[in-house]
Amino acid sequence: MKIYSYPSHVKQDIKEFIEKRLDSGTFGLLVQGDEDTIEDVKDLMFDQDDVTGNGSGSYTFNTLKAEECLVGNWDLLREAKEELQPNVDLIEKGPEFCDVMIRCYLLDWCFNKALAEIVNNTETVQKGDN
Repeated sequence: MKIYSYPSHVKQDIKEFIEKRLDSGTFGLLVQGDEDTIEDVKDLMFDQDDVTGNGSGSYTFNTLKAEECLVGNWDLLREAKEELQPNVDLIEKGPEFCDVMIRCYLLDWCFNKALAEIVNNTETVQKGDN
């Protein structure tokens, strides 16, 4: 069984969110590194089901799928729990909660990676236009 890569999936979801849901003005400010825009976009994504699942409490909308994502990611879940909610009972909350917690935990790091890739790709395209 292949271990689910949370970082690569969250990063891809972030890129898709930025491409499909942000208007050109917001995208421009994001690429320029406007700190307020960056924080606003991260805050917006935090509650999006197609990025973290935090809006509804589930990204997968399927308990078994959430369990499958968690296989091999126990260390990552431990880190997320310690950082975000050290006193929560993960067994009581269930796999979908755990899956969302990891996605929320990784959001900032994955956002920075995704944004760096987008900026790099944007600069490459602009250089090619000259």
